[in-house]
Amino acid sequence: MTDGPEPTAVSCAKALAAFVENGKALLDLAEKESGEVSRQEFIRQKIRIENRQSLLGLIEAGAALYSSLSVKRKKDAEDLWRKYNHCAALRDAVRDFEQLEVQWDAFLQRQDDELQLSAKLLDGDHQAKRISPDTPLVDARTGQTVTLQKYLGRSKKTLLVLIRQFSCLLCRLHIKDLEKNQRSLDAASVQVVVVSFGCQEGASHWLQDTVCQYDMLLDPDRKMYADFGLGASLKKVLNFGNMLLYAEYVADNMEFPRGLPSIQDDMFQLGGDFVLDEHGTVLFSHRCQSPIDRPLVVDVLNSLAEIS
Repeated sequence: MTDGPEPTAVSCAKALAAFVENGKALLDLAEKESGEVSRQEFIRQKIRIENRQSLLGLIEAGAALYSSLSVKRKKDAEDLWRKYNHCAALRDAVRDFEQLEVQWDAFLQRQDDELQLSAKLLDGDHQAKRISPDTPLVDARTGQTVTLQKYLGRSKKTLLVLIRQFSCLLCRLHIKDLEKNQRSLDAASVQVVVVSFGCQEGASHWLQDTVCQYDMLLDPDRKMYADFGLGASLKKVLNFGNMLLYAEYVADNMEFPRGLPSIQDDMFQLGGDFVLDEHGTVLFSHRCQSPIDRPLVVDVLNSLAEIS
């Protein structure tokens, strides 16, 4: 919690009720807009971080809720609600909050179903157990066509980090975590290569923005994403629980990166981490179930140590 005075039961109820009202308004607008245009246009034009009236507006609403409650975490907010459970108004607000969560996630699931995105999320058993060394890719820095073979056969293992989109904050934090643990990765003979499906202009901006020193490859046709069984999903990215977790980053004064207006990105693509041996055989596989779901470096290294 923050250092401010603890809110009363009545102020908790008012803050939560205001959040629910805001969330319902955002959901109602999304329901309306999704019925007025094609699903693809709704996703491209109506769900944008700079549009406070889009579904992404729930992130700022969540951060405002935490601020009203003098907390920075959803868990701390829930602790307050339990503490003041004797307050009827707060109990009603919590019930409405839980109902909003059900309605929010149901709406996203309908969008996935309409776009048949769920069908694109391949079963783990169908993932490629080996990636072809001849997989064509593009060097993000030079624009030259390369193959995966360039990174194989060096007596090293290759950790491919497939990012979601150039403006994904969680992907950037994951890369920073890898960089902080570079010595441990070097000790395990693991080289890191970042992979994106985006364009070279976006990659150049991303590399400059992040000051990332890892090699970066582009997979514009998302062939590698498909080989690893990575799909796209509105629900897995924008579900109610995730939105309140994203709000925690805002409460910590972290800003979500803004995409370039000239670049079409895909915020609903899911990412993953995969370690290949010298021949392209997959030694470690982590298919992210949400933007927040990235493996810890220690878990990757422990998994590789068990194989050795």
